[in-house]
Amino acid sequence: MRLLTFIEKESHQSYRQIVVIAVVSGIANGLLLSIVNHAAARVAKGEDLTELFLLYMIAFVLFLYGQWYSFTQAVVVIEDAMFNIRIRLTHKIRQVELSFIESTASHDLYSRLTQNNAIMSQAIPQITSAVQVGMLLVFSLLYLGYLSPVSFVIAALAIVVGISLFISESKTIKADLLQVKHKEAGYFTLITHLIDGFKEIRLSQAKNDAILSHISQASKEAQHIRVEAGRQEVKMWGFGRIFIYTLMPVLIFIIPSFIHENPSDIYKITATLLFMAGPINLLANALPMFNRVDLAIHDLTQLETEMDAAIAPESTATQNSCFDFDDLHLTDISFSYPSKNDDLVFSVGPFEGTLHRGELLFIIGGNGSGKSTFLKLLTGLYYPSTGAIHVGTALVKHGNYQAYRELFTTVYTDFHLFDKIYGVNNLQAEDVTYWLEKMHLQHKVKYQDGGFTSTSLSTGQRKRLALIAALLEDKPILILDEFAADQDPSFRKYFYEVLLLELKALGKTIIAVTHDDHYFHVADRVLKMDEGKLLPYDTLHDFHPPVTP
Repeated sequence: MRLLTFIEKESHQSYRQIVVIAVVSGIANGLLLSIVNHAAARVAKGEDLTELFLLYMIAFVLFLYGQWYSFTQAVVVIEDAMFNIRIRLTHKIRQVELSFIESTASHDLYSRLTQNNAIMSQAIPQITSAVQVGMLLVFSLLYLGYLSPVSFVIAALAIVVGISLFISESKTIKADLLQVKHKEAGYFTLITHLIDGFKEIRLSQAKNDAILSHISQASKEAQHIRVEAGRQEVKMWGFGRIFIYTLMPVLIFIIPSFIHENPSDIYKITATLLFMAGPINLLANALPMFNRVDLAIHDLTQLETEMDAAIAPESTATQNSCFDFDDLHLTDISFSYPSKNDDLVFSVGPFEGTLHRGELLFIIGGNGSGKSTFLKLLTGLYYPSTGAIHVGTALVKHGNYQAYRELFTTVYTDFHLFDKIYGVNNLQAEDVTYWLEKMHLQHKVKYQDGGFTSTSLSTGQRKRLALIAALLEDKPILILDEFAADQDPSFRKYFYEVLLLELKALGKTIIAVTHDDHYFHVADRVLKMDEGKLLPYDTLHDFHPPVTP
């Protein structure tokens, strides 16, 4: 069973003791039936019931304790398993290549991680109950065999046939539920469009209506499949009831007509069958949850397989290198985006040149020319398809790629502003306050509890906060991707004519993507990206350092 395999693999807690206790609880519950039947027979004969009463209390205590223990420990085991896989998947997300994150919808990752966890947690009571009532059903069958071997054989065969039908129907239901997951993924994509594109939608009723139409269609398709799966589940639930109430008259009315049965045994058989009705119904009700748990485990396993295939090679290498940066050399490096059919859809490079410590370099170029791709390639977020990168004389390779990335800090156009300033050791409030003043934000934001008191600012001001966080990391190379684009004119002038020069004076090497030609004179060099090629902007700005005679 996939669930037991999952628990055994993921949880540090053993589930076997829980199963044993659940079995004991189920047997104790079954003993209650036997004791009640014997007590009824003794009452009819006027015999003493003290011994049976004591046995009843012992069985009752075992049943209650078994239920309490198995339920509470099942919570511990399942949550331990979910904690372990959640942390492991989170760790693997940190190791995958950027291309995996870029090609995977964020809502898909969220839903697969959170919804599957929720399904597993919700299933704990029903799974534990199913184990207990399963044992109760086995004990009831054995007791039925003690009362009437013929009734036992018929009931056992009927249960085997019933389980076979349940398993067969279960496969159909799983297929339907899998389709529902795919349809809901499309629904979540459309909801993302609705939220992220809210401003555009509010300005166009036609676009608004079209989005709603697609959302309604996706919801209707998912609803149709879910209804079909629900009907199958209801049919199985109904079959469980029909099964027990069809078996009952066969064993009570038909079998005694052909085989002599003691009248008192007929009464006990009837009580036993009525007693079995509850467990059979509970198992039928639990089957849909088992199907969902099975799919959740399958989805988590598949997600981990996808992550394993996307883990960056250097993630498994020992990061024992560091670089002393004075010069960074690019030798014939290029990068190509593969399509799903492995056709190359866009390439940048080859790039050749040297970046010097303390240099202020501007990169210009039109949208789609390859600037952002070059920055990802330069910073080690993408691996070169060809060529090599050297820091000084040290070759950048898979074993030291993370050490190479540690040279850079960035503010991309699609930057993310974290809730706290992470990854900075011995962070001093005075340092944060200093940079807040430098960014002209001291009257809007304060530093408190490891983060900024407010991030509800304009895009330009949020970019300044992101730059503060980047500068506090104190790395040698600063990458700014169109940082000034969202700044007001006053701060833009200050940024180019004051701030960049101060950062350069601090020894920072700065690469800034910009369109502000009024400030090109500030840079040591200006390079132009055109159709994936990086070229000198004019004869005064050459990517190659001058040769000293």
